[in-house]
Amino acid sequence: MKENMEFILAQAPPTGTIEVPSGPEGVPGAPEQQESPLGGSTMMLFTLAFMAVIYFVMLRPHTKREKVRQKALKTISKGDKVVTRGGIWGTVVGDKEDKGILVLKIAENVKVEVSKSAIELVNPQEETLKEDKK
Repeated sequence: MKENMEFILAQAPPTGTIEVPSGPEGVPGAPEQQESPLGGSTMMLFTLAFMAVIYFVMLRPHTKREKVRQKALKTISKGDKVVTRGGIWGTVVGDKEDKGILVLKIAENVKVEVSKSAIELVNPQEETLKEDKK
């Protein structure tokens, strides 16, 4: 009994053409670009709105505080109580206008020279002290 056995070693390619999906530039398998549901102009509006929020929340208050500080530094005189950026409290007893230096009395017989730009607060009131303690 001889049986007819055939083995398939390789499958022949199908006849005809094979369609391969192509992308926007003819690259096989690349996804096609789709229009954004929001559109380009809407995304630009969101970006501008975000930048406006950042300006009004962060930058504008800082510039206002800096203007007030600069105005206070211009009107500083002897006898004013000040706080430096380093946290030193003192009373102005001297001024070296040409060098931009103030002489502060921070304790009995203790005077220090600080740069005028190092002054953070001029004539701090008790309300400021209460806020700092909180």
